Amino acid sequence: MLALVTGASGFIGGAIAAELRHRGHEVRGLVRDIDRARATAPAGIELVPGDVTDPASLARAAEGIECVIHTAGLVGDWLDRAEARRVNVEGTRNLLAAADAAGVRRFVHMSSLSVLGTRHHHGTDESAPYRYGDAYTDTKIASEQVVRRFTSLGGMDTVCLRPGFVYGPGDRQVVPGLLDALATGQFVYVGDGSKEMNTIYIDDLVEVTLRAAEAPAAAGAVYNINDGARTPIRDFVGFLTDYLGIPAPTRHVPPPVAIAACYALEGAARIARSSKPPRLNRSRLRFVYYNQHYSIEKARRELGFEPRTGYREALPRTLEWFRAGDLLPARAA
Repeated sequence: MLALVTGASGFIGGAIAAELRHRGHEVRGLVRDIDRARATAPAGIELVPGDVTDPASLARAAEGIECVIHTAGLVGDWLDRAEARRVNVEGTRNLLAAADAAGVRRFVHMSSLSVLGTRHHHGTDESAPYRYGDAYTDTKIASEQVVRRFTSLGGMDTVCLRPGFVYGPGDRQVVPGLLDALATGQFVYVGDGSKEMNTIYIDDLVEVTLRAAEAPAAAGAVYNINDGARTPIRDFVGFLTDYLGIPAPTRHVPPPVAIAACYALEGAARIARSSKPPRLNRSRLRFVYYNQHYSIEKARRELGFEPRTGYREALPRTLEWFRAGDLLPARAA
């Protein structure tokens, strides 16, 4: 199989491209800057220059491709709404058009569990409605709708995967930020710390992505993806602090206070037109407070997906990768 992976020099795209090569497939990686991408992209893949906002570059990249795995996009908890739409929504539309014109048979779109909203989830499955929120969430909803509508109108086979919090070796965004907050004593629980995480180790996400690229039953489907565990945040955080030998957080903020502060800080940041996210916002509140238990029974049933790596095995691998690269915060190192 010849696969095109967008974001092939990034955390998720790079891991998927590497595993495709390991399994003997040919891989073409779409990257914006080939010289920069060579430092992080996996060995053995063909790097091609392109941008999801440039249809001409996508047409060239899609030539001869059998499967597209789309992981590129803007991620963050304080995105410019217009720019996020240009990249995440219109970029996905451009890529779908190029792939369909090139005769691609399967298009796997990396969406997010955030499309189901910043609220408590207790076994939420794929039938739940979208719930809008911040710019990232809204553009992930819109891009998923573009993909699903494309298939419903008779386009090529598509699959939407909705991973939760993805971590593992190669993550330079979420876990490092959490470690820094823990090492500097800034981490605070909202509530009693019992909220359930929606984590997925990178190797498990790669496995289910490759299954989605091949399984006939996946055509036109949407899947929630996480590790299937019900891990309280205090257990996840406690494992990190114990492993690194740093003090465990002890401070707790009542949820009503945190929620009020979240909206007040977001409002003030918008008025000030701040380019940086407030210390507490809806995205971060989802991580530290709202219960995030989603059902993955559909992926188990239709893709044969069974997560293999829980946080007790995954976090040591992740932290040692950080340590080897001198990426741990100074107080945690």
